[in-house]
Amino acid sequence: MVTVGVSCILTFLTDQQRINLLLSSNEHIVSLIKAVTTVHDNIILTKHRVNVSTFVRNMMRFSEYVIVMIQPTVAKFLQKTFYQGLNEFTVIYWAVTKRKGSMNGLWTKRTENPYDGWYDCQYESRVISIDCISGTFLIDNMTIGFLPDKIIFHETFVRVFDDHIFEVQVADSSNTYITKHSYHDNGLVQYEFYFNNRINQLIIKEQYIHTNDILQLIPHSFFKNELPDMFVSNYSHWWNSKNQTIEFRPIHFKDINFLNNKSYIMFINRRYVTTTEQFNPQILINQSSVFFQSLFNRYFSRLDDKPYIYMMLNNIDQTNFIVHIHLSRLGIAFQYDPRTNIIISREYSYMCIDEHQLFGSLTGLMSGLLLSPLSVNKRKMECYPYRKLIVPFGELHSEKTSNIDYQTVIIHRSSSVSFLHQYFVFILNDRLKILQSTDSPTGWLYLALLHAMTSHTLPDQYTGMTGMERAFQLLNSAGCWSDQPFDSLSLNMLSQIAAISPKVDYYPEHLTYMEKIDWNKNGIPYSMQHFGYYLLAKRLIETSQQLEFMYSPSISTKMPEIFENKLYNESLLKKLYWNYRDSYNPIARLPKEIEENILCSLYVTP
Repeated sequence: MVTVGVSCILTFLTDQQRINLLLSSNEHIVSLIKAVTTVHDNIILTKHRVNVSTFVRNMMRFSEYVIVMIQPTVAKFLQKTFYQGLNEFTVIYWAVTKRKGSMNGLWTKRTENPYDGWYDCQYESRVISIDCISGTFLIDNMTIGFLPDKIIFHETFVRVFDDHIFEVQVADSSNTYITKHSYHDNGLVQYEFYFNNRINQLIIKEQYIHTNDILQLIPHSFFKNELPDMFVSNYSHWWNSKNQTIEFRPIHFKDINFLNNKSYIMFINRRYVTTTEQFNPQILINQSSVFFQSLFNRYFSRLDDKPYIYMMLNNIDQTNFIVHIHLSRLGIAFQYDPRTNIIISREYSYMCIDEHQLFGSLTGLMSGLLLSPLSVNKRKMECYPYRKLIVPFGELHSEKTSNIDYQTVIIHRSSSVSFLHQYFVFILNDRLKILQSTDSPTGWLYLALLHAMTSHTLPDQYTGMTGMERAFQLLNSAGCWSDQPFDSLSLNMLSQIAAISPKVDYYPEHLTYMEKIDWNKNGIPYSMQHFGYYLLAKRLIETSQQLEFMYSPSISTKMPEIFENKLYNESLLKKLYWNYRDSYNPIARLPKEIEENILCSLYVTP
């Protein structure tokens, strides 16, 4: 744009007779000042971003010479036309007068020097100044330029506008800026920014040029305790005071449909949120309602926290309706029909939520949703009985409850936990009486972790073996071993599996006479805290990294922290495992290769 502006200015490089013709109308004056201000504004915009070439610098200096030389002609014409050209340019350039459409200011030349380009005007309570040589435009001696740092680094601004650079001007109100240009769909809107220094508050308004409607951006933090996370985190919120609605629009200002894509509308007076579809609209069900609380507490609290679950009411007709249940963080959904009282899975359309969530295994697990086939698939079920268990990923924590004889296991899914979008589906094979994973090796590792954490001294009713035995059966199976480095999710699971083993060390550490065992106080029976979990998890990782040179370096091969610190004395773990080996059933022992390695390390001669 600098080059374009300079080129326009150089068209005035001609003889005096020709200059009189080129500057013979207000349109000519406006074009000249436009070119000068274009160069000025874009130099400010780009001075810290690109290096201006020597050629362009020389051309800019030469264009300044041209501007200075034609100033007497400009001054003469402006005085002759009562400075109407300056009024017309100000209407185009300054957003305040642009909205009004016209201006009739009283302009004066600042000095009598014919080569001076400054002109001043008293317009209402404002003083407007223009330098026709440098392209400077001032309102009350304030430059029209860019937003201050306190605005562009404010959380509200950054979330929607990111690093977009607005050219702004001083607005009617104090401490208020308005954009010089209009935006979206051939210039439908302008933006106004007001910063309250006293309370550190930023107010952003969107002004529609043709309709004079004004929308105000509401910080998303206002809705955190009022709406589900999906309606807070995925949208920007614009309040229309005229019709008392809040529009849910794309977050990013640069989105091509930023103005028109209104996914949801909140009617403030009616106190509900609805989709904007003309046909078949859906209404958001209040999370504090009895209906929501009933379904959430009974079923969906087993999958995720309340902020990440929302329900939409779809009125089919006056008597029938369907409720669409979405788990936004996991990306799965269900459909509830009150006529049949059945909740059908979207991902598995032939399955519904089982009313009875207990199935005889993973006892004490407070998370996970059991799906059963619909009655229409009963014949298929008789041929091959199957159910599915959906379990979200998270950090497993167990605790002993006094009124029951087994530990309860809770899956923590706080924001500090990674992979919160991840969940696993396990098939209940009623023929083999086992749970099977649909994902390898990650799913098998997670299933082994679940069995280990819910293990009890008595065998499970469904599998006929203890959780520890089933966990070792899985960890020793091919489904958990890999010839390529594990991903971060699998390493996280292996770290949790390793942590089930008690921490052991000698006391004092420099001697080997006394052994100290710190059993986990998490409710898992001591006999189920196998010494081999740590050893087997570490061997799984080491085996997966043997051929790491064949795979992309982007795959993390760093050993998890639990295997790097000194909380676990590995040599003592091996010794204790061998001492307790005969107390474990053969199915719950380490692979033969690891046991041979342990024997060699225990009986090696110094």
